Amino acid sequence: MKKKVGKVLFGVVIVGFLILQIYPVIWLFIASIKPTVELASTPFAMPKNPTLENFTRVISDGKIGIYMWNSVKVTFLSLVLIVALSATAGFALAKFRFAVTNKIYAFFTFGIMIPVQITLIPLFIFYSRLGILNTTFSLVLPQVGFALPLSVMLFYSFYSFIPNELLEAAIMDGCSTYRIFGTIVFPLARNTVITVASMYSILIWNDFIFANTFISDNRAKTVAMGLKDYVGAFGNVDWGSTFAAIAISILPPMLVYFALNKWVTEGMTAGATKG
Repeated sequence: MKKKVGKVLFGVVIVGFLILQIYPVIWLFIASIKPTVELASTPFAMPKNPTLENFTRVISDGKIGIYMWNSVKVTFLSLVLIVALSATAGFALAKFRFAVTNKIYAFFTFGIMIPVQITLIPLFIFYSRLGILNTTFSLVLPQVGFALPLSVMLFYSFYSFIPNELLEAAIMDGCSTYRIFGTIVFPLARNTVITVASMYSILIWNDFIFANTFISDNRAKTVAMGLKDYVGAFGNVDWGSTFAAIAISILPPMLVYFALNKWVTEGMTAGATKG
């Protein structure tokens, strides 16, 4: 009886926690199809006269499309560099043992402890002197730099459990290091690649701090920063358009996560147990 009661209580807690997590998202989509009058009078009730006017207004002004395209560029370029650099670095650290291997690995792990905030002013000055403020690269470079430590650790953990005998057999067959990595090792790391890509695609897509620091040109704004445009003078907010814009902006990362959730879970546990 005690076990059954414990299971029921545990289930209630989990369901309650799930509702707390999902409710804001559901409420956002409901609010985005409400007329402005209903948002002001009954913000938490179901819509009496649902409308797509808010979405039409957001899409027709053209800005959300520009912001989302900029976010796509930043996210895609960042992910390509993150995966390419961390996959190769993790392979080198895991399979090529040399005198400073441990020190290099420690250097990457140390990067996890560096707060983003303390780098903003130095990076702003550096980018200003290089003349790359208000460009895609001013957002890509810090995203890659701060993503590498954890990404390298994930790839390193996975590569450590690939048998050395497999690589030695490939070398005996005449494979070069580049061919071994490209045709044998990297394909085996599919789950880790998907984990890194999906995890950082959401973080990069939602990034505000770098975009707000390095971007001031409307043509270079990402979607996270562009949402501020719906706040008018003296703090007046077009809530209908704001909710519609937020709903549009969160759809891509939600679709990516739900599509890749299975591989993300497997990738996060890869290397935890051998085999």
